Amino acid sequence: MMRNPLLVPDLRELIQAGEMTALREFMAEYHPARIAEVVEDLGSGEGDAIFDLLEPRTRAEVMSYLEGETQVRLVEAMPSASAADLMHLMSHDERADLVNRLDDERVDEILRRLAHAEREDIRRLASYEPGTAGSVMTTDYATLRPDATVREALDHLRQEAPDRETIYYSYVVDKDRRLLGLISLKNLLLARPRARIDEIMTRDLVLARVDEDQESVAAKIEQYDLIAIPVVDAADMLVGIVTHDDAMDILRRAQTTDMLQFGGVSADREADDAPYWQGSPMGAVRRRIKWLLMLFLAENFTYPVFQWFKWMEGDHYYPALGFFTALILGPGGNAGSQSVGTIIRGLALDEIHARDLFRVLLREVTTGLLLGLSLGSVALFYTAFWRWMPWDIASVVGLTILGICVWANLIGSLVPLLARRAGIDPAGISAPFISTLVDATGLVVFYSLAYLILIRLHL
Repeated sequence: MMRNPLLVPDLRELIQAGEMTALREFMAEYHPARIAEVVEDLGSGEGDAIFDLLEPRTRAEVMSYLEGETQVRLVEAMPSASAADLMHLMSHDERADLVNRLDDERVDEILRRLAHAEREDIRRLASYEPGTAGSVMTTDYATLRPDATVREALDHLRQEAPDRETIYYSYVVDKDRRLLGLISLKNLLLARPRARIDEIMTRDLVLARVDEDQESVAAKIEQYDLIAIPVVDAADMLVGIVTHDDAMDILRRAQTTDMLQFGGVSADREADDAPYWQGSPMGAVRRRIKWLLMLFLAENFTYPVFQWFKWMEGDHYYPALGFFTALILGPGGNAGSQSVGTIIRGLALDEIHARDLFRVLLREVTTGLLLGLSLGSVALFYTAFWRWMPWDIASVVGLTILGICVWANLIGSLVPLLARRAGIDPAGISAPFISTLVDATGLVVFYSLAYLILIRLHL
């Protein structure tokens, strides 16, 4: 879907007229993210022409905002020397991600044209296990010596600033690159020029390990409101940093994946992060069909329940009970979905822990009881006065909704907690699954209460 419907036609006219100077001036007024949108809106022919007109540094910035497929297409179309120049100017983490998308043969052609230090940096970053801090960190950071003075540090940063992703934090390392502390640019500017860095640096650091889960690292950045977090290896040597913008991307992708899984859509890292219009209908079918088939099979659990209570067909109350089946199942499925959504959110935000199992169950059962009393009362009066049913049938409907609400909240809270304890992603225990489970068990509650109240009490 085109994101710049007013801008693109004007650009197409300039391209067709060969007004390259006007195009350069036109693009110079826009942010790299907006230019990236235009390149993708124009497509492979005209979009590539726009990209080729950009200044080298701007081109590298635009590259970081493009979708993975567009990045690969552009680099594949470039001469190897041009691709190497582009990677030289890209941020360290972005170019490592790009390398992981390219064919090995193409990567070798490009890396041969880069300096040895850059080749080793790209290969090292691209080698980390996906999903870890190492896979999302950048080696583009500023370091200082502990024995340097503030004046020397500022002179050093002034030289490094053009080639660093951020200089707001500078990391203090010894000769073996072990991390000793950090200092912010603000504190450097406010300190005495002759003060030593090790006298004014912060030693109490929030760290990330290179093999730590990337979502855990992103959560630390969000929790402590950091601009970046240093990443160290097993020997406490500084190997990179994860920046705030990368952390927000990680959290956004994680939330998107959890939301899709919660709705019963299979996770796919590339597809989860892609725009809605980019995926094909067949791709959507592949991601959704598994859960739908599972739920289709799970719905068969309701058939044995009906068969078990089939002997009640001879009772004159049975037709009336069938009329209220849909009424009593709706609140149960919805209550279960609400409960599981609340618990998964609490687990994701680290508000709920394994030790809170019984507290959570007590809270959710209490909530279900209060909801059931409210909805059950409404159902009781609805059945008796709106549908003009006898009070015994109305009592069955009201008590069933009360029981199902309590049961749904219990299941909706217990299943995600047990899944977390078993090492399973709770978001994978989706709301449709909980709803189907509650439907099947809710029928047991309904017919059991009907038997006790309508048949046993009438004997």
